[in-house]
Amino acid sequence: MNNPSLIHLLEYIGHDMSPVWAVIAFFVFGYVIVGLPLHFRQGPASRDVWGTAAGVTMAAVYAAFLVCVYPLLQHSLHLLPPISMTH
Repeated sequence: MNNPSLIHLLEYIGHDMSPVWAVIAFFVFGYVIVGLPLHFRQGPASRDVWGTAAGVTMAAVYAAFLVCVYPLLQHSLHLLPPISMTH
């Protein structure tokens, strides 16, 4: 992970963002990405079922990120070279 902006995004999601808001954001992202296309293809019932399933899955992905990835990111963050603001 040599991309500084990705590292900063992961740091924001894992450390600075409130866990409640992060779960809500991940749920809404999953619901919109899966639920809206299904709403137009198969109707509102499919949107509700598959959108909710996708939202819950994305919230679980966030929980897995907090438990598995974020501690490793914190452990390896000091091994990266400092980000230079001048090129």
